[in-house]
Amino acid sequence: MTTMEHFHERVTLSFVNHVAEVALTRPREHNGLDWSMIDALLEAQGRLAGLHDLRAVVLAGEGESFCAGLDMAAIMTQPQRLPSLLAADGQGINPVQRLALGWREAGVPVIAALQGHVYGGGLQIALGADIRVAHAEARLALLEIVWGIIPDMAVSVTASDIRGDVLRELAWTGRKVTGAEALTLGLVTRLADAPRDTARAIAAAIVSRSPKAVAAARELFGQAPGMSFRQRLALEARLQRELLGGEEQREAVAARMAGREPRFT
Repeated sequence: MTTMEHFHERVTLSFVNHVAEVALTRPREHNGLDWSMIDALLEAQGRLAGLHDLRAVVLAGEGESFCAGLDMAAIMTQPQRLPSLLAADGQGINPVQRLALGWREAGVPVIAALQGHVYGGGLQIALGADIRVAHAEARLALLEIVWGIIPDMAVSVTASDIRGDVLRELAWTGRKVTGAEALTLGLVTRLADAPRDTARAIAAAIVSRSPKAVAAARELFGQAPGMSFRQRLALEARLQRELLGGEEQREAVAARMAGREPRFT
């Protein structure tokens, strides 16, 4: 059964076969971020937490582009709201940071499909995903410097595994790179002629695997960077012990031996 929800006519969320697909739907403006888009994305992120048996998320943009970043003209129509963008909540996270970090709160892998313009806030939102699939001719950039500001949508967290010199050059110059170059720089995971279709295929592959094993791997890779050598090894061992011999692990082995697809409830 497929469900579809709309948020401020700017974002749609569909849910089918354990996969939620969140799409930015302001294509004539290359999905530029106006106030309604910001509100819609935050609400859609919150909705993900309430989806029963969610196992993966696809994040995409309708039309020619993923997201061209902040629509400054639209944002300046409500200048009184500007201070709210940098007002931290009880967790120390402000709304623009949550636009990127909020995907992690879904608790499942998030795959972003990138085409066309992926600029400024659009790139920073994409960096909040676990996996990024881009068209070779997509254009990616951190354009904040041309407005006299810095990237501040949690990029210091979401881009922590990207080379520092790469981030400094992009943040200092605003240079636009193609999807092909972005792959060599580590900004994207892989290239595809149809990024959204490929993102859906990745999500489907994840859904076909043990949910507990996927969650354990996500916990391992998420926590290990902040741990010591011994703590990392201990975490690996603990997570593996919790999987071995469990119902899902037994089903994975049985399916493999029988040459059939596993069935995880």
